[in-house]
Amino acid sequence: MTFIQNICIMYCNRPYEIFAMSSPNYITKRKYSVTLDFDVYEDFNPYEIQWNKLFQIEGQEHLDVNIRNLDEEADINW
Repeated sequence: MTFIQNICIMYCNRPYEIFAMSSPNYITKRKYSVTLDFDVYEDFNPYEIQWNKLFQIEGQEHLDVNIRNLDEEADINW
């Protein structure tokens, strides 16, 4: 582990950053797609969630959130 990674482990509020730090000279960004299917009661509202805050997306990072109601799509397909 590099010196910078050790500092991040000790002082970073985002400890998962150590995995993105491939070299102390530069940091590269990666793009991921994650699908979450919720089976929840009707009081759950995914539109009220602050997704950027939840995943600590900051600075030059970017998050696109696409929300679909799968029950409505099932009604349309029948």
